[in-house]
Amino acid sequence: MVVTTTTEHRASRLIIPSASLRIVRADQVRAGDLIVSAFDPAEPARLPRSSYFASGPYRARPSPYDPTCGCGVCGLPEVHGPDGTVVLTTGHPWDTCDPWPAAGLVLIQPRRRLAAAH
Repeated sequence: MVVTTTTEHRASRLIIPSASLRIVRADQVRAGDLIVSAFDPAEPARLPRSSYFASGPYRARPSPYDPTCGCGVCGLPEVHGPDGTVVLTTGHPWDTCDPWPAAGLVLIQPRRRLAAAH
């Protein structure tokens, strides 16, 4: 990852230097992962470019996609339908769902998982 611009959001500035950041598909995000940035579709022979969220990073709370949930976003025509969409949070930190294309790229800081007890 190459950082070329900064953000005014304090939480994002503190996370960007983290060695634990990972780029994953939206359908690979797990509960508790910190979603740091989305990626714009890449042009041929170009690296994907990310952009910061105005509200800063947020914790993933994945839930099933429901186009009839009534949030006002899940039913929009640009949402890819039940087989191509994942919802990374419902109502937090916004009052709507956050549907993503399942194959869309997401910059995350994975939630620290506790080692299994033996």
